[in-house]
Amino acid sequence: MRFRIQRCYCVLIGSFLLCVKPASAQEIPDIARRIVGAIGAQERMLWVDGTANITRTLMVNGHPEVVDYSTTQAGVEAIVAHCKAAHINTLVVDVKPLAGLTLYDSRVAPRMQVWQGHPLPNFDILAAFVQAGHKAGLQVDADINILSEGHKYYQVGPAYAHPDWQSVTYTVDRGLIAPDGSRLPIYVEGEPSASNRAKVLPQDTMVLSQEAEAMVGLETTGSDLNRSSNASSNTAVGQQLNLVIDKDDRVTGFVDSALLGDNPLSAPDEGYLISATRASDQQWIGMHLTPGAIVRFDLQTPLVPIAQAANEKVACFVNPLNPDVRRYELAMVRDIASRYDIDGFVLDRCRYADFYNDFSDITRRAFEQYIGHPVAHWPEDIYRFSPHPGDPIIPGPLYSQWIRFRAQTIRDFAADVVRTVHAVKPGLPVGTYVGSWYPAYYPVGVNWGSPWTPLHYSWFPDGYPDTGYAELFTWVSTGCYYPIATEEEAIRQGKSRDLTVEGAARISRLALANGTLLYPGIYVPDYEGHPEEMIRALQAAARQGEGWMIFDLSYIDQFNWWPYLEEAYPADALPPERLPDILTAIRSARGALPPPNGGEVRQ
Repeated sequence: MRFRIQRCYCVLIGSFLLCVKPASAQEIPDIARRIVGAIGAQERMLWVDGTANITRTLMVNGHPEVVDYSTTQAGVEAIVAHCKAAHINTLVVDVKPLAGLTLYDSRVAPRMQVWQGHPLPNFDILAAFVQAGHKAGLQVDADINILSEGHKYYQVGPAYAHPDWQSVTYTVDRGLIAPDGSRLPIYVEGEPSASNRAKVLPQDTMVLSQEAEAMVGLETTGSDLNRSSNASSNTAVGQQLNLVIDKDDRVTGFVDSALLGDNPLSAPDEGYLISATRASDQQWIGMHLTPGAIVRFDLQTPLVPIAQAANEKVACFVNPLNPDVRRYELAMVRDIASRYDIDGFVLDRCRYADFYNDFSDITRRAFEQYIGHPVAHWPEDIYRFSPHPGDPIIPGPLYSQWIRFRAQTIRDFAADVVRTVHAVKPGLPVGTYVGSWYPAYYPVGVNWGSPWTPLHYSWFPDGYPDTGYAELFTWVSTGCYYPIATEEEAIRQGKSRDLTVEGAARISRLALANGTLLYPGIYVPDYEGHPEEMIRALQAAARQGEGWMIFDLSYIDQFNWWPYLEEAYPADALPPERLPDILTAIRSARGALPPPNGGEVRQ
């Protein structure tokens, strides 16, 4: 069998190389998809989210009742039976959700005992899925959220037991200072601070209402606002008070959104529009500001553990450069790979939380070693926050080196994980999930592309393509989470073709550049009420990759869309990673072609 397939590879590659055209600056030969497609293989992957599938709510005697689902043998067998009937060939089972508590019998990590107040049975879901899945002829891969070790809503997980593991966040605390010295905390969207503060609205924002125009300005007094009424507006008086400040930091007025009528309110040129929705903030404005007052802005930039940082709402990330974290995660990987008969190992959240992490002392020392000298001003030599609210961050002299360092750090960590897996089970497929927005993914410290990619962006620092980790993995699933399936449909609607399943998968294919297998993913709620659109999205994904991934089981169950999958996919297909030496064949064919743009590529 292996000989016949390898002979088939040779024939396909030979015919492919005869007809391929040279790669352009934004294109690359479609080697992987052509070889896999010619053999008839196709990935059909269903993600089983750890916490979303713990229970189901059923109607019992006319009343809703919460019952165990993926944490029971009957539930696992029902899931596998559905997948078998729909000719799904791979289950990715999330066995360590972002809380860092496991749903399998771990010898390293703590077990999840309760989820949202619901006690969990003592049940090893990984062992059950492996047994039932293999009996049905399905692949079962184990997935862990590898760098998330705590849930911030519930304050549980190893990151809380070991606070020194936590990623350290570079935060900003902005304030508006009144003439009397009083301070109003303010928030700029996208910055690492609490979002419930009075908000500095972007320059192009317009505030609207249906009420007649009324504004507190230089010609009126603040008491006039208290005499206003709003009997018919859709927005109630007191819901939102808007403070207008000109380019000279002078208060020109403040107005309740309910009183705007048909006249939009926006920030003055080079000025500010600040929206206050909390009663305490509105009271502060009334007490400390008057039209004509001169204000100023201040900011502080504390470094805080991520559990205390307001910008990351859910996951408590840990630092991949912390030696204790590294030992812990690799021990968990080794434990799973050695004790379970899994068909693949999968990484999720193998990244930083965002661009504001990690600024710990450990990372500082590692970065200084990377660049070969001390950092004089930490973290301002990386970047600093502008003193003007709403302006972009200001890159420092080490900004470009920092971007490359973070990507190299994640690449090195991922390489350690893959080596650990293969030390236990040589050749076991290892995959990973990432977001498909490759040109905007660097803030989380991941270059999931290949050094062979023809894509190049203005923010690329020197040598950035070399940090690409595509070749480490057997496959990469990119979340192409858009409600429009095809590029053609986007063009018909006058929208960007890149913001479609097909367009995002196309960019993913270019980024990966035949370095690994591509399984574009779709997000089921994007098609709620339109199952036929979900099928079109899967077909669009498969046109650009070597199959597809569905996120996630819970939505297929909720919408009862199994019949649509069964109708669309009436026959089995072999997962591409089961093809002997498939990546060797693809990369060999790629190696026979000149690198994109005539450049050199590090292998």
